[in-house]
Amino acid sequence: MAGYPKLAQLMDREPETAIVRRFGRLNMLNILRLQAEIQDMERELDQILEEDAKSGDAIRESYTKDFRLMRDWREAGDSEQYDLLVNIGSRLQEYNDFVSQDLVLSKAESPSVRELAFLQKWLIRPGMGDQFLNDVERTTWDSSNAPDLISLSGAVQGKDHVSKFIYGVLLDFHHRIWGNTGVSSHELHLDKGIRKYRNTRLLWLSNTINAALSSLRPTVMILVLYFVKRMLVRIGLVIVFTAIFSLALSTFIKATKIENFSATAAFAAVEVVFIGSTSTNSTA
Repeated sequence: MAGYPKLAQLMDREPETAIVRRFGRLNMLNILRLQAEIQDMERELDQILEEDAKSGDAIRESYTKDFRLMRDWREAGDSEQYDLLVNIGSRLQEYNDFVSQDLVLSKAESPSVRELAFLQKWLIRPGMGDQFLNDVERTTWDSSNAPDLISLSGAVQGKDHVSKFIYGVLLDFHHRIWGNTGVSSHELHLDKGIRKYRNTRLLWLSNTINAALSSLRPTVMILVLYFVKRMLVRIGLVIVFTAIFSLALSTFIKATKIENFSATAAFAAVEVVFIGSTSTNSTA
């Protein structure tokens, strides 16, 4: 197996390699073409409506109130308005379909740098892609087309910085040190030279680290407040710690605005209660 069939088999078995072009510019150009055609038809319809309204013909003047009358008189030869409405309907259906499809494509996940780099290497390596792409197709998965590429598998790894670190720097380090050990000797030809890592384990590690950091951040900040005795300094630290906590939620964990506001308000309330209780105990 070689060429596109081999590439299709790779993309089927390794979903993260299922990367295709969205053709955003061409899709948008096609939508704009349909929009221009429909706009011209809309103007033509307005002209016909105005002519019918000023025609002095009771039947033509009634078209705007009775579609059945318009349809019946079409058989008698007066079909201009009815035929135009039918054409507008078919064009609108085509336009709406393309707009809906483009909305879906625009929300599709872009491939990560790692996923695209792996596919690029696979395409040129002997025994894998063997540089089978010719002519203009050679540029399909070039980095210059990266903004136009989408991943059919979606985002396997998380978008937070911890997950990116695990799937990036940490995985590279692990691969350089232990990547060539423990590889099965009976791999299929398609997978020769490819080392697989289970996403479930990487996601478990990412979730574990995120959980640990989530618990350490507030507790460490409370511990710092415990050793600070001056009230003014404590209040200043509460402001700083609350800002850091909110920034960490939005940057590292990618929390929504509502989640960020709720968690930050709760954390600030805990800090205030802690300061008040420790101050009372100290005074007593």
